[in-house]
Amino acid sequence: MEQRFIPRFIFILITYITGVSTVTLVPSGNPVRVGENVTFSVNPLIAIVAGTWQFENNILVFWYPGDIMVGNGYEGRVSFNQTSLQLSLHSLQTNDSGVYILQSVKPSVQAQVSLSVQEPITNVSLTASQTDLVEFNDSVSFNCTSRGTPITFSWYNGSSQVSTGVNVQLSNSGQVLTISSVTRYDRGPFTCVVTNSFSNGTSQDVYLNISYGPSNLTMTVQPEQLGYISGSNITLSCSADSNPTALIQWSYNNISLNQTGPTLRLTNTFQNQSGGYTCTAHNTATLRSSTASKTIQVIDPVSAKVVPVGDAPVFNSSFSLSCEVTGPVDSVYWMKDGVILFSNNKTSFSNQNKTLSISQLALSDDGNYQCVATNIVSNMTSVTYHLTVNYGPWNVTISGPAIAQTGDRVRLNCSALSQPPSDYSWYYNGTKVAEGAVYETASLTLNRSEEYVCTAHNNITGINSSATWNLTVIVGISSVVLTPSMSIPLASKPLQLFCNVTGSYDSIVWLKDNRTLSSSSAISVSADNTTVNFQPLQTSDDGEYQCVATNVVGKHASEMYNLTANYGPMDLKITEEKGPQLTCTATSQPACVYHWILNSNTNVGDGPTLSIPLLTPVGSNYTCVARNPLTNVTLSGTYTISEYNAASPLQSSVLQMAFLVLVLTALTQCL
Repeated sequence: MEQRFIPRFIFILITYITGVSTVTLVPSGNPVRVGENVTFSVNPLIAIVAGTWQFENNILVFWYPGDIMVGNGYEGRVSFNQTSLQLSLHSLQTNDSGVYILQSVKPSVQAQVSLSVQEPITNVSLTASQTDLVEFNDSVSFNCTSRGTPITFSWYNGSSQVSTGVNVQLSNSGQVLTISSVTRYDRGPFTCVVTNSFSNGTSQDVYLNISYGPSNLTMTVQPEQLGYISGSNITLSCSADSNPTALIQWSYNNISLNQTGPTLRLTNTFQNQSGGYTCTAHNTATLRSSTASKTIQVIDPVSAKVVPVGDAPVFNSSFSLSCEVTGPVDSVYWMKDGVILFSNNKTSFSNQNKTLSISQLALSDDGNYQCVATNIVSNMTSVTYHLTVNYGPWNVTISGPAIAQTGDRVRLNCSALSQPPSDYSWYYNGTKVAEGAVYETASLTLNRSEEYVCTAHNNITGINSSATWNLTVIVGISSVVLTPSMSIPLASKPLQLFCNVTGSYDSIVWLKDNRTLSSSSAISVSADNTTVNFQPLQTSDDGEYQCVATNVVGKHASEMYNLTANYGPMDLKITEEKGPQLTCTATSQPACVYHWILNSNTNVGDGPTLSIPLLTPVGSNYTCVARNPLTNVTLSGTYTISEYNAASPLQSSVLQMAFLVLVLTALTQCL
């Protein structure tokens, strides 16, 4: 017992001497939910021998050397760690919200922190004073209720937050929303969102049925035009913004047609159906009505048709169009591509504008032509006549290769500007050889370096035009082969690569690894570029080589030659490793094959690694022979065993243990 109290006495003495005056209380959470726990910590941690934790004016914990006392009503709810000064309060309730104080005399400390205990938001509900209302006449109040503390209210109409205004008011701390003189846009859905510091809840949707209208009554006519040809089908439609849907009734010249519904259809109309049509919309809930009217004119039809006059339209010639009209007509005008035409130095009108004449046709005169016949209430546009000016052939052109190799079949293409497209004929040495825009020659020979002629003919304009193409035939490159001077290239030995080209060529280029080969002190290229010399071959020369022969037709490359400089074996080494085993290594291209000889006369294994027997006699000589399998060059080295089991101390100890067991067994039997 004395040993437990002496250190405590010293600790108290030091605390009194070195007192700290400023600390901060840190709760594990703030705010916290009802029913949760909270722990208050002291920062920085100081030594307090005696002190109190208080809530408002109530003592939670009082401690001093040797004892801790819990305040009345907090038994079982409070835990305190005298070392860390941490105070934990369990099963929190809303009345645990308030100020918590840590207080001591020596050192002089008084720190406090405010804690908020909040109840989560639950049971959010929304009710409306009424849901069936009339626009501009009625008002409505919404009441939002919930459980939880503390709470704030937000209101939403659909996805938009409700803002207060002349007709929108909030009361009872935001719990009640009142809308006076409702409009059709107040249909909802309305929701209220209740929140506190760490939770929120949303009510169910509440919709309002707001009766309104009819307003924005509109009558449309399809098709919509100033007048209608007898026999037309006309549809009149009325629509209005209304809830419930408005009842629509129709009248003609102020006489009821005894027809209801949003649509009135007039089929196969006659002129005596011209007049004023009215729709009346009535809302049975708001008791409001609205009307809209249209005047319909029906007359007998007029028709128009465009026909060409004279010969086909040809570039730089004259051309005329006639508008054939039936029915009463007041005026005729012409359009091109939807734009009205007027007379100018090229365009003129005659026969009461029914004839259109164009002098000196140009390509810009191509287009869609229509004549429009009109009377007082209607107009009729003819079916489109598409005018295409015929021309050409112009700019006859031949495309294709100008040079080709013997044995090739060359394709020549002929084209010309022409409307309609021209017919093409091909001539070789004055003889017709083919028809069509594309001509493919027979296999070329050296004596076929001749002249080809393409003639284009337009069947409408009757014009012919020609172009000439000269083709030169050369002897081509048939093969490019790369060969080495040695079948097995050896490092440090001379090597030559030859480029053998069959056919005519202009130049040869050497490539290494798809890049132009560069000369150096050890690599040279012959004057005609047919030979590469390596003096000598080095391992750095390894790579993929090609020679490329070029003529006017194109490039021809040899097959890729993979050059590898072979060498070795060199630098043979024998090392002893655990096992016991010997490992033999040598530098070589390609990799060496190995075999082992014991004492110069016994083959004992193949491969780079050899396992040696336990207790191998000292002085045994193991020779490793490394051989290059491509060049058959060999290199050998010898390893001499200098001590027993030097490579396997573990196996040696095992044998010694086995020997001891045998000795002990023999002694036991003797005794």
